[in-house]
Amino acid sequence: MTDHTEALRGKKILFVFASLDLGGAERRGILLADYLQKRLGALVHIVGLSEKPGRLSQLCEQLGLKWSGVPFHWGARRRLPSLLRAVFAIRSAAPDIVLSYTRVPNLVCAWGGKWIGAKAFVWNQADEGLLLTDALPYRIAVGVPTCFISNSTGGRKFLLDTYGVPPAKVHLVRNGVALAAPCADRGEWRKQWGVHPNALVAGMVANLSIYKDHETLLRAWSRVVSEYHWETEPLLVLAGRCDGVETRLTRLILELDLRDRVKLLGPVDDVAGLLGAIDLFAYSSKSEGIPNGVLEAMAAGLPVVGTDIPGIREALGSQGEGYLSPVGDSTDLAQKIVMLLQDQQLRKSLGQSLQLRIEKEFSLEKMCSRTAELISLSLKRAR
Repeated sequence: MTDHTEALRGKKILFVFASLDLGGAERRGILLADYLQKRLGALVHIVGLSEKPGRLSQLCEQLGLKWSGVPFHWGARRRLPSLLRAVFAIRSAAPDIVLSYTRVPNLVCAWGGKWIGAKAFVWNQADEGLLLTDALPYRIAVGVPTCFISNSTGGRKFLLDTYGVPPAKVHLVRNGVALAAPCADRGEWRKQWGVHPNALVAGMVANLSIYKDHETLLRAWSRVVSEYHWETEPLLVLAGRCDGVETRLTRLILELDLRDRVKLLGPVDDVAGLLGAIDLFAYSSKSEGIPNGVLEAMAAGLPVVGTDIPGIREALGSQGEGYLSPVGDSTDLAQKIVMLLQDQQLRKSLGQSLQLRIEKEFSLEKMCSRTAELISLSLKRAR
């Protein structure tokens, strides 16, 4: 064990997330938390800025990680009392190190840094600057962390260009991927969906939120099913927590006459099983770091089509960049989907090359060990 990782033994490390539900940033964080506690002997505590338990808190209990929730509201009227309450809760845990993930937790921990009293603060940039501006309160916030970790080059560039954070403080650590064993096999999933065993199925795994672009994928899928001939009608499955746009998506599905060609699955625990039951992974988004959903699909050996934004391009590399479409271009996205659905050998070869890229570039061990090294260095410099 290196000096860097040994330095974290017995240290209190607090992870702060926006909620106790599970999204890409939370998946990445809890894998790291489990590594720090079990492999390096750190004392880990997970905090969600929400009182409501969710899939993240359930996973904490399964892994033996301490967790708690704090009532929090970002609305203007309740923001200050919520901020004070969250800062007090974090301070009361007496952390040596605080790791925050996504915009609101990053800002809360930075603004409250002086009162929290931790020795080191690590700001995790999980996107390309979504909803962050160069306003003065945000500029004040970025002066607090001792270390910034971005999971994409786009996120790192945003911190350097928008806030002028010193390059030596901003580090690129790509997401590590760990797919659990599937709970249900391909046949069981397809039986649940009511589709023929040989039907072609495409899928997207991402929370149904305003930050994604399920609408473009649905419009593309309408072209796929209506403008091309299929022996057996293909199906699109959308898996993910409902975060406020499900009513709009349901309405669009009806408008496009896709009621029988699209299924909204809600949150899915058996992601590995779902990925094993589909033939093609599609990911439509307007802004991302490197999306975990895409990486998990690559790890499962699936071909991927998506929108041509830096985070997805970085995930797929040169092997998959030919299957990316301009943001909002449902016509081009439909053509890419059809190209792969109609060519089984192409799907197989692309899936295999993307799976090899995961093994080389997105190792879970590499993510955890590099992050542990940066945390310990941050702690050492703070001293």
